[in-house]
Amino acid sequence: MARRNFLALAGRGALWATLGGSAVALARFLSFAEPQPSVVYTLDTPDGYPPGAFTPVADGRAYLGRDERGLYAVVATCTHLGCLVKHAGGGFDCPCHGSRFDEAGGVTQGPAARPLQRAALALDAEGRVVLDLRQAVGEDFRLNVNG
Repeated sequence: MARRNFLALAGRGALWATLGGSAVALARFLSFAEPQPSVVYTLDTPDGYPPGAFTPVADGRAYLGRDERGLYAVVATCTHLGCLVKHAGGGFDCPCHGSRFDEAGGVTQGPAARPLQRAALALDAEGRVVLDLRQAVGEDFRLNVNG
């Protein structure tokens, strides 16, 4: 094989190898999915959540409240653009755009137009509270742990 032919063949081989590697890297980049946080959390026993208080749970993605009817979970995701709200003085405040929600999650100040969602609660076999952020429930839902 002549030197010129060998160099041309090696050059084409290097070009195809570079194109193939670039295609693989581009495919991996375009198919990247950010890891999703867990949506089901096993928490403490109901005794760990005092009546009249809101306890942040699930890495701050929800608040557990307890009243005379039982436990309930308010999802901490603002219904305006998805920022995490903070419990503050009789309600919830969104630090991103100024929305304000009352203790029940109802909108008291916009720009949010919808109330905060509620999430499902259950008890596992050991009597611990299980929070499922995938399952929305109505505002009247309570996990009866007072009896």
